[in-house]
Amino acid sequence: MSYCVNCGVELDAAAASCPLCGTPVVNPRAPAVPGAPGAFPERRGEVAPVDRRGAGLTVTVMLAAASACCAALNRFVFAPGVPWAAYAVGGAALFWVLAVTPLLWRAHPAWRAALDLTAVMLYIALVARLTGGWDWYFRLALPIALAVAAAVAAPCIVAALHRSILTTTMTALGALAVFLIALEALIDVYLRAAFAPVWSLICAAVALVMIATLLVVRLRPRLREEVRKRFHT
Repeated sequence: MSYCVNCGVELDAAAASCPLCGTPVVNPRAPAVPGAPGAFPERRGEVAPVDRRGAGLTVTVMLAAASACCAALNRFVFAPGVPWAAYAVGGAALFWVLAVTPLLWRAHPAWRAALDLTAVMLYIALVARLTGGWDWYFRLALPIALAVAAAVAAPCIVAALHRSILTTTMTALGALAVFLIALEALIDVYLRAAFAPVWSLICAAVALVMIATLLVVRLRPRLREEVRKRFHT
């Protein structure tokens, strides 16, 4: 095993010069072999970009074929009176929205989140329709989805208006605290018809402490600059 006398890089046995600095290699015990392949590539290559549209089309065809097979089996072979294929077809459609549409449509993250949330709620609505569970859908699932949308939209709007990391983080923490309280309230009212907050208040208290800390940093320029320097170093 040889090393370059100039830069110290490890040399291949057939190397006539250092591949890093170009220093000639003189090794009487292992002379260079003319025409031997080197240990390092001599030309620069680039990885071909992924064909996003082609990949999306391939996954679409696979999902469509799987959905058609499930529908045919449900109709003609297994349990024709039970619409079990609807769950599979709906799941395939949900997977298509979550995994394939990003390959075909480059949109703002807010629009992507809205589309994904809508797809999830439509699938849950399908499950509610097939199981006769409209009560829990309208009283629990749909309000939780709306609360999630509001919690995600709040920091996105603040980030678009102010472009401040601290302000956006404080808004996200506040939205998270409100969402957790609303979540526990929805679950309690649906299950026990009464709201007795416990864990959501603890989480909200932690979020408020973090918001207060960030607010102090936000209002004191010197402290903010010091924190920024610490994080950059």
